[in-house]
Amino acid sequence: MARHGESKHFKRSVVTDLAVIPRKKYKYYIRQYPGKHDVKHSMPLRGFIRDIMKIANNSKEARYLIKGGFVKVDGKTITEEKYSVGFNDVIQIKNSYFIAGFGSNGKISASESSEPVNSKHLKSMSKRYIKGGKTILSLHDGTNILDPEGKVQAGDTIVMSLKDRKIEKIIPFEQGREVMIFSGKNAGKKGKISKIDGDTAIIDVDGTGISAKSDACIPL
Repeated sequence: MARHGESKHFKRSVVTDLAVIPRKKYKYYIRQYPGKHDVKHSMPLRGFIRDIMKIANNSKEARYLIKGGFVKVDGKTITEEKYSVGFNDVIQIKNSYFIAGFGSNGKISASESSEPVNSKHLKSMSKRYIKGGKTILSLHDGTNILDPEGKVQAGDTIVMSLKDRKIEKIIPFEQGREVMIFSGKNAGKKGKISKIDGDTAIIDVDGTGISAKSDACIPL
């Protein structure tokens, strides 16, 4: 009899290479549901808690936290263990806050904050106009947000309140601005923009000029 639908798991070998997961520990890995982030740049919440944050020793413990309603992502309680988690997502477990990012080796990491995190940095990938002269921003995590004043440009970073999803601050994408590369072989590297040439930016990282797509750099 034919099997219908996609597999709930996939081989460990095809999991995003941005994640450090023991090669011989798991033959199969959890398949995240389609969500905000691209599958190549994200992980399922259960795997993120267990293998990246390392606050659960196994799947049973991670599942207990998620199904018990102890986990929030970007301020919303998430009970789906295959929820997609990616760059700059804010994960709250009870009274502890973590931000998904990249380590110095370019691999997905989780940094713990000593204080509550109530906002999130998001890169504006593009903007479009809708009826009534309003502006909608498409953000790097796949979500959209209304720009009431129409001041945000494509490439800028917005600091968004997790409580009401309103823009608190705009950080422009411009020469001399410090940025972080969040996609490609140089993911995780930080530096200052020395030149912008069309859709490419030259980033000065420790005295070395690195070329990166503007869409892969988020102003800090």
